[in-house]
Amino acid sequence: MQSDSHELNFSKIKTYRECPLAYKYKYIEGKREGLVPASSLGVSIHRTLEAYHAQSNDPSELLSYYDDCWMGAGYASAGEQMEWYLKGKRMLETYAQREYERKTVVDSTEREFIFQEGEWTLRGKIDRIDKLPDGSWEVIDYKTGADADVTAAVTDSLQMGIYAVGARRAWNMQRGKATFYFVAFDQVQSAPFEAFDERKIIDTFIETGKKIVAQDFSPNCANCPNCLFKDRCDQAVLPPEN
Repeated sequence: MQSDSHELNFSKIKTYRECPLAYKYKYIEGKREGLVPASSLGVSIHRTLEAYHAQSNDPSELLSYYDDCWMGAGYASAGEQMEWYLKGKRMLETYAQREYERKTVVDSTEREFIFQEGEWTLRGKIDRIDKLPDGSWEVIDYKTGADADVTAAVTDSLQMGIYAVGARRAWNMQRGKATFYFVAFDQVQSAPFEAFDERKIIDTFIETGKKIVAQDFSPNCANCPNCLFKDRCDQAVLPPEN
């Protein structure tokens, strides 16, 4: 039986590449990353869209799902929570307007793919998968952060690359595109599956996986300011407070 270290997904790879020690905290020691307003709102919106697309085709009902799926953790005060709630509400109101114009069929949400590459198991979970009128497919990842780079090339994204590979390998979706849906900006960026270098993407996963198996968990202190473990890590290097 293979160890969990031979099972790779984008979250594991991203965490390790940002900081191997953070990977150890999260995936080996089981420590949880603390919630902050941005990440808490992201969870609420993802839950809302999953529930809405699974149960309704009426955009006018979307905000009722938001109330049901709202998560109040991660906020310092009731006032801060309301501020972020209203940010999310505005995002979803715009999302609902786009829904009235959608020509695709939502095939599934939170769908998991899994495929083998030698001794490695690669898997992932995709926020939404649409079927287009021409019979091709669109795999969609929601981005809710206001700091997202909407100008970055989708083909530079390792996340969208493994999603495109996973759709082809696991589900035989040979024709399609991978899309970032920037919910905070009401923008989308897409690239066709064939634009991604499958071999390079898989090799990147495996090369990182080999470092994980070798238990190389040296800290990357350059990422400390952005790390959600920074207040609990004795290796953290942070700028002095003003």
